[in-house]
Formats: sequence, structure tokens, C-alpha cells
Amino acid sequence: MKGRSRVVKKVRILAIISAAVTGLLLFVFLSSLNRPTDTETMTVFVAALNIKADTPITAAMIQMAELPLGAVISGAITDQSKIIGKVSNAEIFAGEQILGAKLVSTGENGNETLAYAIKPGLRAITIAVDETAGLAYMIAPGNRIDIIGEFLITASDEAADSSAKVSHTTMILENINVLAVDNVLSKDGKVSSDTPVYTTLTLEVTPKQAMELSEAQFEGQLRAILRSPIDTDETKQPSITLDDVMAR
Repeated sequence: MKGRSRVVKKVRILAIISAAVTGLLLFVFLSSLNRPTDTETMTVFVAALNIKADTPITAAMIQMAELPLGAVISGAITDQSKIIGKVSNAEIFAGEQILGAKLVSTGENGNETLAYAIKPGLRAITIAVDETAGLAYMIAPGNRIDIIGEFLITASDEAADSSAKVSHTTMILENINVLAVDNVLSKDGKVSSDTPVYTTLTLEVTPKQAMELSEAQFEGQLRAILRSPIDTDETKQPSITLDDVMAR
């Protein structure tokens, strides 16, 4: 009986020791879960909700997220000011990192897509030009120009029962932004020995100005006048005829 009692006592001691060791290991394990890791992280902005294409981005649409450095996509934006006010050029899903490639600025020359270069409320219209009307091909995207129109108008002389063609030159538009020459949207168009030849200018105008320009192009000839980039004043010149020129 004494031998059996000793065996039971040893078993109890071993059980107590085993429980103590297990408890210690469990404590160490749980402590390791709360221990900060050495993984490097980065804070980026992600979409707080699904954002459709062509949507102006507001602060309510984005949120910050701290991600492991290895999970951060190249081009992810970390500065909120580079997001707010931009427009999504593709759908952005909730939780998706905000990438610069999916955002565009409206109303800026140099955008890869013409539609995003147009300021809200304005329109793009293209006019045909040649070497003379297009200022010897020296106009570049981002320049500002005036447009004059030259027209032949039939004037009747009731006393002589006759009519004659009278030329009129009028200032149609002033201080107009050039969005593109032919299909070139970049601001970096520089005149060189290999002068680029273009046959069209795409201009940024109001809807009413677009109608006026279209009518003028249909009825007469248009000529572009290049302005200084620091001169934005409109002169509102009156129309003139050949008689006005000869009278000087």
C-alpha cells in the first residue's frame, strides 16, 4: 500500500509540474502576440467607398490606412492634398489604395486626355489654320490667342441700283486658351529647326463662343493672333473695313 501511495504521489507531482510548464508556455505565447513586431509600415490613402470613374474626389471618399511596406503599391498616394479635387479616370473600389495613375486634374493643359483638360463649363472646338493663319506654326498648347475674322459682305447702293462686296475685319474672340495643335496636347511643344506643321488649333471656349466661332469659320476666314502670357486684358476692338485702313 505504501508503494502504491508513493506512485500516486509522484504522479501528482509530475502533473503539477506539467501544468506549471504548460501555463508558463501559454503565458509566453500570449505575450508574444502582444509584442510589437519589427515589420516596417507606411500610411497611405485608400478609398472609403466605391468611387465611379469621372468622379471629383472629396475628403469623405478616402481614409488613411497603415499597411506593411511590402503591401504598398508603387504610386500609392500619401499626401491628401494630391487627391482632394482630382477626378478619377477609372473606377476605384472601397479599400483600394489611391494611385496617382487613376487621378487627373481638370482644366490643365498637358493632360493625356483632352476631355480632362477642359475646365468645367467650357468646351473645346477645333478650327482650321494654315501657315499664315496659324502664325507660321509657332503656336503651342497652353498659349493664349485672339481670333480675328475676315469677311466679304455685300453692300447695296439703292441710288445706283448696284451692289458691291465690302471686306470687314472683326475681333471675334480674345484671350483664348489653346488646348491642342493638331492632336498634340503637351505644353512642351518647342519650335526648332524641324518646325512642326499643324493644320488645326483646338481652343477652350464658352458654348456661346463656340457658336460664334463656328459661324465665323463658315462665313469667312479666321486668323490667330498670339498674346503674351502675362497680358490677359481684352481690348474689344471695333470692326474695320478697307475704307477705315485707307483713311489713316
